Amino acid sequence: MFKFLELRNLDTFYFNTVIKYCREVFHYSIKETNALVGKLQSKDNEQVKAHVLYADCLGELVGFVIFYYLPKNKVGFVEALYILEHYQDQGIGRQLYWHMMDFLKERYPQCEGHVLEICQDKENYLRRKAFFLKQGCIPVALDFFSLDPVVSKSGIRILYQPYRLNQVYSLKTMQEIFREMAINLVHTISVPVRFRARAKKRLG
Repeated sequence: MFKFLELRNLDTFYFNTVIKYCREVFHYSIKETNALVGKLQSKDNEQVKAHVLYADCLGELVGFVIFYYLPKNKVGFVEALYILEHYQDQGIGRQLYWHMMDFLKERYPQCEGHVLEICQDKENYLRRKAFFLKQGCIPVALDFFSLDPVVSKSGIRILYQPYRLNQVYSLKTMQEIFREMAINLVHTISVPVRFRARAKKRLG
């Protein structure tokens, strides 16, 4: 019933629908939208690359996930995961999440895992937290890192999903990942590091 596909053509109803929800749900600005489009269209394998996977039901987009591959540190970053209201609580979010992981592993065999931030909105926060922990995500304690206090004390929740059981990361490695994200991602703001992967509201 549901198909999970990569959004490649940006001149489609599907892409326009994704952008609509990015603006309405995740409050993308025009600048942020343009930055996303640029990374989706990038052909440079040495630069951060954006991807969109979407769930389709009988020709209708019912959910999507926006994510990136960061080549310098060989990790992915989940920017946004959203399931339309009428299709929530059907397991679509979980399937979309795992299709995203399979995509990263196949497209970038060197990818070692991905990072995400849980949206801090109080509504459904515990449910979002339980969802990602159930998928195998590991919480990252930002106060362990030499980050600007604005970031380390901000209360944002960063999770990491490793792709290998024997993975070991040093503090230096994680700091390099944070630095690459801060420099290259769409939603970087004026503090040194800010991650806005926002798995908003219900995940399905």
